[in-house]
Amino acid sequence: MTAGLAVLVALSVLLFVGAIVMLLFFCRRIQVQRERESLVFIQEPTDVYREELNDSFMEQALWRCGVCKFLNHPERKLCDLCQTLRGAERDVAGSKKHSRSSFSRGSLSSNSTQRMGRIGETEAFSSAQADDAIGGSFGRPSFEFSRKPKSSNKMSKLQLAASRRQQWKRMPTTDGLHRWVRQQSARRQSRAGQRDSMESDPGGRMSLNRYLDATERDSNLSIGYIRVRDSLGRLVLNESDVVATDFHYRINILDGAGSSELIMNLEGVHNLPFPDKIRWFSTEIHRLWLPWESGHAELVVRRDHLLQDSFELVAAMKPYQLRQRWRVVFDGEPALDAGGVMREWFTLLFAELFDPGFGLFVSTVGDERSYWINASSDLLLGEEEHLAYFEFAGRLVGKAILEEHLMPVHLALPFLKHILGVPISFSDLQFLDDEIYNSALMVKKIDDIEPLCLDFTATRIVDGKPEIVELVEGGANIDVTRENRSRYLDALFKYHVLGSVSDQLLSFLTALYDVVPEGLLKLFDYQELELLMCGVPSIDVEDWKKHTDFKFFTHNFPTELELNNIEWFWEVVEDMRNEDRVRLLQFATGTSRVPAQGFKGLISSDGRVRRFNVAFAGANQSFLFPKAHTCFNRLDLPIYNSKVVLAEYVNLIVQMDITGFTIE
Repeated sequence: MTAGLAVLVALSVLLFVGAIVMLLFFCRRIQVQRERESLVFIQEPTDVYREELNDSFMEQALWRCGVCKFLNHPERKLCDLCQTLRGAERDVAGSKKHSRSSFSRGSLSSNSTQRMGRIGETEAFSSAQADDAIGGSFGRPSFEFSRKPKSSNKMSKLQLAASRRQQWKRMPTTDGLHRWVRQQSARRQSRAGQRDSMESDPGGRMSLNRYLDATERDSNLSIGYIRVRDSLGRLVLNESDVVATDFHYRINILDGAGSSELIMNLEGVHNLPFPDKIRWFSTEIHRLWLPWESGHAELVVRRDHLLQDSFELVAAMKPYQLRQRWRVVFDGEPALDAGGVMREWFTLLFAELFDPGFGLFVSTVGDERSYWINASSDLLLGEEEHLAYFEFAGRLVGKAILEEHLMPVHLALPFLKHILGVPISFSDLQFLDDEIYNSALMVKKIDDIEPLCLDFTATRIVDGKPEIVELVEGGANIDVTRENRSRYLDALFKYHVLGSVSDQLLSFLTALYDVVPEGLLKLFDYQELELLMCGVPSIDVEDWKKHTDFKFFTHNFPTELELNNIEWFWEVVEDMRNEDRVRLLQFATGTSRVPAQGFKGLISSDGRVRRFNVAFAGANQSFLFPKAHTCFNRLDLPIYNSKVVLAEYVNLIVQMDITGFTIE
């Protein structure tokens, strides 16, 4: 009886344990099924364009950046426009550091070793108006490659530029045109006649409003100028209050049979939130495209002669061909260009074209590198050829905008302002050369100026040799005094922002507007235009996760190891530095930047949305490297047995310079 009872108890225990095991098994199966359903690879509909992407939030949910007033997606941690950390824009340090200004004998020197891409040699940017440090509550802004992260106690030029983006506003006049009017900020209006009692706290900090007011006051003291065409067709600077501008979008729709004109008033669209502007702009861009069936261009280029071949092909195109669809082929490399080849072509071509060693563009001098026109390009490339290359550069930038491809280079702020026809003022000189700007500030404020021995000339260095340029006729014989220094600084400013590069800029702009109408670009302010052209500076991993699809090896059920690989993959990406995430994105998609819409805005060559996707390629231990299909924004991952191995191979590919395509 006792033995029988023991057996019964044992069976009961076994049945109970078995039931628990079965329950756990089914629970795990349900969990896996749910995870599979949330991660299943779904091919995007082939007829979805960027303008058809709907935001899953209301406009009221957008958060406004305290530095630049840009409205950001509620899930963004950093401002897309100026990279200010959300909620950390409250304080600005009040300490001011003045860099040592240097003067050459007789003139302010640009010290321009043009082949090396320098307008001047300088220490880190600082000035009485714009060098205040940001409080420690700021996160470290992150910039890809050339845009180095700023230290947490410095206000970046990106933030400074963005904070001034609404300084000028177009106002309608009775003649149907618009004139630029300098805006007094709401901050200053609200405190007009009042004294700000918060000069600074014991830690030497002052409010963001007082900091921006300080930079605004200096900028407001200078005259605004707009580049216009004179009676001879040359570009010159006119004072903004005497220039009437047309704020209409005028476009000739070209096709093989002829053209038709379209005219639209941009005033209402200009005031829309940025996401709505982007959708409207994308719609209009697609109206400019000529259908593939009506004719297209094939560009066959040699990889080792990329710039030369591309220049000859694009320069020979008729205007309507610039809006045709292009197919790029690297000679001797079999590949189907569904977007990836063209993206690589743009990336490599921009790198060569904007390389200061080529002689067309130079790097600006300061903490954050951007590109400006080389004033000595005619001496380096030849009187006629350099303008032909600037025309090519304008066509290339226009084509990148038209095709919604992101540029891997940043144009200097005065360059962006010239593209839009926005007023440019003396304070914008700091975005070209810190040393020249700081030296000019000293000239502006010093009491005893005669000992500096300045005259109305500027010095530039070409191929290691100094060259004196007169700012006005007979400038070498005119000394700078307290009485004429305002005239001198005005001439110096005009020379650097336009006079020295007017022919090159005219060739560039004329070609750019042949591809994308000037009126269409006027929809944006200069910081929005950079965001449109270059994308978001930092990569948001959460946004990347949200807009990534997975394709499992069996197509039916994800294995537990595949689910582990997904988790490990994102953990590895989160642990990466931003520049390594950029390289991973470049490897998988052919572009190093994320569009203004975020990862949901990734596209293929035909402009249709194509989400980032990861496909598991099985557990083949003989080949553990990830594989990219840039035409389809796809990354093939082997199924790794551990996170350590996955991290090893993913980190390895981001350190490798991988280019080229093969058919698989």
